[in-house]
Amino acid sequence: MPKTETAPAVAAGPYRNDDAWALAHGTAVAAYKKDPVARQTVRVLTHLAWRAPGSAVAWHAKTDASMVAHADTVGATAGTPLHEAMAAAVATLPAGDAKDALTAATVALAPAKKK
Repeated sequence: MPKTETAPAVAAGPYRNDDAWALAHGTAVAAYKKDPVARQTVRVLTHLAWRAPGSAVAWHAKTDASMVAHADTVGATAGTPLHEAMAAAVATLPAGDAKDALTAATVALAPAKKK
């Protein structure tokens, strides 16, 4: 009997609860602490990580305006599907191991495509 392959399970909870994503995020925090633009992007990712991959970007009324403005510049505008916003923001980070780890962890949490 042939083996059937199953799709990997997608996290139902927030990004921050996924071990691989949390580890990659921690690496990025350390790697980009001296780069003000990348550090601001990681701050956006930190805020977005409280949501699940299948949700959309939304900001609380009291969210810091400079963070929201930077989020807009990295593709994380309100209403954008969260996974797309997360991938777009990660793509703006400088090349390196931290970006590679965040990219891989983010791709692994991609919501299943609807048929």
